[in-house]
Amino acid sequence: MLGTLLLSGVGLLTNGCSETKSETSAQAMGSTSGMADSADSCDSPDAAIACSFVNMPAALSSTLTMGGPNEPGDPLLITGTLLQADGKSPYAGVILYAYQTDHTGRYTKKGGERGVQKWHGHLHGWAKSDKQGRYVISSVRPASYPSRTDPAHIHAVIQEPGGRPPYYITDFVFEDDPLVTPKYIASIPSVAVGGTGVVELKRTAKGWTGRRDIILKK
Repeated sequence: MLGTLLLSGVGLLTNGCSETKSETSAQAMGSTSGMADSADSCDSPDAAIACSFVNMPAALSSTLTMGGPNEPGDPLLITGTLLQADGKSPYAGVILYAYQTDHTGRYTKKGGERGVQKWHGHLHGWAKSDKQGRYVISSVRPASYPSRTDPAHIHAVIQEPGGRPPYYITDFVFEDDPLVTPKYIASIPSVAVGGTGVVELKRTAKGWTGRRDIILKK
């Protein structure tokens, strides 16, 4: 097991958000591509990171739910703790936003999405870490893009308390994915926040479970 995922630093991952924008437009969004609303600055695959938090609910729990009980695919439950830069202190009150493809590898929509969520698809959600820094992601296991060039993944954005600008962390990827290769791991920038992002999953009677503890920026 790869254990607690270390690394602090700055910036947006080259194998995370920026690549996803082009992939989303080219293959994973289908007919939605090119249908941005010019009156909504967040309705764009290249929207500012802060747009991830524009449409979030007023009240958040520590559980981030994407989809529901009838969502096609294998159920996935990831737990973990958000830690301060010292790698030890739990970080309470951090908002985690995540989005992912469905079981077909596409960012499918339900029709009610607004802003940047029109591009992120219906499988998205928010959570706020509890007093012990804990969070939970409840979803289905995503599939890789139809091109099969990138591992299946979950994108994640962090908004710390205190007004610090939000930032991406390394994608959640899965140890048993054949696309998580040494080359992929080596491609992760040294300044990336969140380490490799690799999660070891275990199969249970209810689906897949895994854990990822994340050390955030200094």
